[in-house]
Amino acid sequence: MSTENVLHIEHLTMRFGGVVAVNDLSMDINQGEIVALIGPNGAGKTTAFNMVTGVYQPTEGKIFLHGQDITGRRPDEITKLGVARTFQNIRLFSSMTVFENVLTARHLRRTSNFLSATFRLNTAEEKKMRQETEDLLKEVGLSDVKDEKATSLPYGKQRLLEIARALSTQPKLILLDEPAAGMNPQETEELGAFIRQIKDKFHLTVFLIEHHMNLVMDISDRIYVIDFGKQIAEGTPAEVQNNPAVIAAYLGVDEEDEEAGKA
Repeated sequence: MSTENVLHIEHLTMRFGGVVAVNDLSMDINQGEIVALIGPNGAGKTTAFNMVTGVYQPTEGKIFLHGQDITGRRPDEITKLGVARTFQNIRLFSSMTVFENVLTARHLRRTSNFLSATFRLNTAEEKKMRQETEDLLKEVGLSDVKDEKATSLPYGKQRLLEIARALSTQPKLILLDEPAAGMNPQETEELGAFIRQIKDKFHLTVFLIEHHMNLVMDISDRIYVIDFGKQIAEGTPAEVQNNPAVIAAYLGVDEEDEEAGKA
């Protein structure tokens, strides 16, 4: 695995009025890693994702992608730089087919402009994109449902479609926001294998938010843990599982309880 740094987050803070959603967060994610960001509900995980992808501009701190400062850049600019994401709540184009959902995302990479499209000078590029979409759907196992409406798919396949749509933008870094939400144990296990598969096949780096701890511990190279917006732990799955601060955050054990237990 390469040690090339893909994402560097430096003292990131996000305030909403008097509420500090993320507090002085620093992280590094290297090429080819699967890194998870975990923490109790309301810990600030999705807020961190929103800052990385340009949805929110940080109150303080910097975000670097391959050494380039992307702090405060627009979401479309960040996507073009090679960052894609999925959402906790599935956001497919409900009126479109599976194929159309993925093709629409692929259009982000087109080089033709409005004028060439008007005079149908982009025919070759459009044909190429349609073939690339066909190939991608085959690689992720969705080619058999390509003509079905996206929202008619079973829930698990909708999740895969959302990931496929993100892959269609040709990212180098993909952010997955609770991809296993709503999945049963078998679907979750299959999702873990799928994430590892696409990481290798598409040479991706993966940044993951997830509440299914079995999935997190199974596929992550490293894990960052935040609570009330502040980082409380970082390490391998084994290190994080045995960290007292992490156990306290998830089980609600505070320092006074711990001291009482020692007495």
